[in-house]
Amino acid sequence: MPFLSMYIRIPFFCAGVENMNLIKKAKQEGLSLRVTFALMLAVSIAITIILLVTTYSTIQSFYALSRATDTYIELEDAASSLMSASDYLTEEAQAYTVMMERAHLDHYFHETEEARRRETALQIMAEKAPDSAALKDLEAAMSESVELMEREYYAMRLILDVTEDPDIPEQLKTVELSMHDRALSNAGKKTAAQQLVHDAGYYEKKNEIRSSLSACVEELKKGTHGTEEETARKLRTDLRWITVMIIMQSAGIILMLWLTTKLGINPLLIAVEHIKKDQSLPIIGANEFRYLAGTYNKMYAAYKRSIENLSYKASHDELTGVYNRASYDLIKESVDLSTTAFLLIDADHFKAVNDSCGHADGDAVLKKIAAVLKRSFRSDDYICRIGGDEFVVMMVHVDKDVRPLIEQKIRQINKELSDTSDGLPPITISAGISLCRSDENAVEVFHEADIALYHVKDHGRNGCCFYDQSLSQA
Repeated sequence: MPFLSMYIRIPFFCAGVENMNLIKKAKQEGLSLRVTFALMLAVSIAITIILLVTTYSTIQSFYALSRATDTYIELEDAASSLMSASDYLTEEAQAYTVMMERAHLDHYFHETEEARRRETALQIMAEKAPDSAALKDLEAAMSESVELMEREYYAMRLILDVTEDPDIPEQLKTVELSMHDRALSNAGKKTAAQQLVHDAGYYEKKNEIRSSLSACVEELKKGTHGTEEETARKLRTDLRWITVMIIMQSAGIILMLWLTTKLGINPLLIAVEHIKKDQSLPIIGANEFRYLAGTYNKMYAAYKRSIENLSYKASHDELTGVYNRASYDLIKESVDLSTTAFLLIDADHFKAVNDSCGHADGDAVLKKIAAVLKRSFRSDDYICRIGGDEFVVMMVHVDKDVRPLIEQKIRQINKELSDTSDGLPPITISAGISLCRSDENAVEVFHEADIALYHVKDHGRNGCCFYDQSLSQA
């Protein structure tokens, strides 16, 4: 048994390990955006179908309840119509025996032969509620009403003898008066006729008709009430399902928006910020985005390696140690000029230093300028010597609010370059600045910085100027 127990546990243990591996793999690789949205779409479609089916069922339940109510009203009207017709026959028969007016007799037979409300009510009940207890009760009421008609026929036949009316209805021609009643006087015949339709036996029969009709109506109410309860239960169930489906669909929409934000939008926004800062992308978000970020990072790393693998002599100025013209041409195409401050720098009166102090001191002054520039700017900024006494500084990842900082830096640089404690002749620099160009055209940026630089030179040197449109118009 212990061995059997061990063999039983092994498959479950393996399944658990496999599930753990799948969860771990999902965390490492991220959810697939395509699969996630396919599943969400399938669930949404399924919920929509269930919602439509349930809504259709609810509508049908409302229709069923409406039909049941209409049927009940129609059948109750039919039962009432039979009772009304029976009461009408009673009234006409009684009126004829009392007043002996022919019109009441005609009205009576018009109801039985032409209007036929009782027969119509019975037909409606047979069509709408066949094999029902209500139909049996209505048939019983009809049978009792027909039995009551035998009394009414006999009473009306007596009155016809009294009035000696020769126009005898076909239904009454077959009615034979007893020898006793034929021997009665006209007054006696009238009295006998009135007793037939007014005595206790007659009204007992009327009560039996009413009792049957009341039982019929009660059966109709029971059936309708049962249908209403069943329909109400179904409606409550359907409405609960509709509520659940609406909640699920709303939750699904919220989940889809959350997943879209988490797996796609947020990683994209974060990636844009990292690209602006010239950084590799974090591996986050959906599986597809992680693949994209991983591919970008490989390309980014290769690019960085290609920059780093440039030989120092090929990428740096041999005299000053800053980037040379070749590196400048490469760097200016790779930086985001919309977040870059481009500084074009010239040493003021550098030719005079060379002429008066010699080229050795001139080279030392250039080294000093490069060293001061390195100390004054960040390690992320690019400092290049593009020829003679001309330098370029590219301050990356800045905005137009950096302007006061640049002005302060130029003042500090000129202060340090004017210091002669190192034995070198004093010198100053002039800088033309193009700040955060939106069109990212490196040639145009250089041209703008050059215009600003000449403006500084034309106005006393030893300072800086930021390019704006007014300089081009001057």
